[in-house]
Amino acid sequence: MHWVDDCFGVQEYDTVVRAHASELHAVALRLCQHPADARDLVQDTLERGLRNLNRFTPGTDARAWLLTILHRLFIDRCRSKALGRRMDVPVELWEERLPAPVPEALPRWAAISLEQLREALGCLPEAFRVIYQMHAVEGCSYVEISQKLGIPKATVGTRLIRARRRLKELLEPEPSHVSC
Repeated sequence: MHWVDDCFGVQEYDTVVRAHASELHAVALRLCQHPADARDLVQDTLERGLRNLNRFTPGTDARAWLLTILHRLFIDRCRSKALGRRMDVPVELWEERLPAPVPEALPRWAAISLEQLREALGCLPEAFRVIYQMHAVEGCSYVEISQKLGIPKATVGTRLIRARRRLKELLEPEPSHVSC
């Protein structure tokens, strides 16, 4: 494995680590507030530094580079812990904090009875009613309807659209009573 060019290698890294280990540990202890966590943070910092030695530019401040790695690792750990705490909260606690869902109002057509629909269908002109029933009730395609009735397919589509519009007009204003 090629670590870095000839100027800065594993031996030089070891020298830098020895020179700054106590400062890294002091900073980690201030951040973590617990000696074991601080030791783990320093260890992870040194491992990451060694793995990324090829990214270090010789002649720059190695101490600052290692402290930057340490701070970023600490922040990553804090984020992971915060996410873990949120995920550990039982669902029951979340349910207590969430407002009750607002029930959705039923669409107007859901309140229409079968009798009201039959009455509205009876108000449709014969040409529209036959095509609507063939398509909606019998499940015939536009082509089948046009062949059975001997009319162009486009006419089937137009009459079906007009039948739906008229049904909507008849049933929407007041579904309790249909007036033709």
